Amino acid sequence: MGLLAALVVNAVGGAVIYGTGGLLTPLVAPMLGFSSAGIAAGSTAAAAQAYYGNLVAGSIVSQLTAAAMVAPTP
Repeated sequence: MGLLAALVVNAVGGAVIYGTGGLLTPLVAPMLGFSSAGIAAGSTAAAAQAYYGNLVAGSIVSQLTAAAMVAPTP
């Protein structure tokens, strides 16, 4: 599940961040499991983070986390 989740988060997140200039990030990030409180337990984002372990600043997962924490998401 971890590898598949990592691929989904990177593919979808990358398309949202770079393909739309980040305009759709507040809409898509919560669907992947990113919220204003951080990464939701049991979500696709959590599985991706568990697969990666320590994340590098500037990665797609860290960019989605930062965007979701700024945006008012549930």
